[in-house]
Amino acid sequence: MPVKDSFEYVIGPGGRVGLDCAFCVHFRGPPGWPDVERASRCGRHDVPLAIQLGEGGYKEYEWFCRDFSDNGRADPSAVAHLAEMHESLQPGVLYRLYGHDRCLVEHPFDELNSG
Repeated sequence: MPVKDSFEYVIGPGGRVGLDCAFCVHFRGPPGWPDVERASRCGRHDVPLAIQLGEGGYKEYEWFCRDFSDNGRADPSAVAHLAEMHESLQPGVLYRLYGHDRCLVEHPFDELNSG
């Protein structure tokens, strides 16, 4: 069942939530950006995160899973909201903000491993 995107977005150009895998203690990024080698991955779940990268190797959108653990760079209100909705999120799923139907976009980890 789809999860409603109930996060509050910052108003202004490039409105965002401030929650992303890059702000998680488990994120393993490339040695430098852009990530042309598509080395980004989740160290906790051992899944590649190339799906987060645009053609040029830079991250697009904001991504997280229910096991997100803030490295001190995420927006505190977004982290608090994630904690509130934790039980509605499925394990083994990578979520993306900015779904067209006001629901989170869902990508099961097994699809990330096979892609």
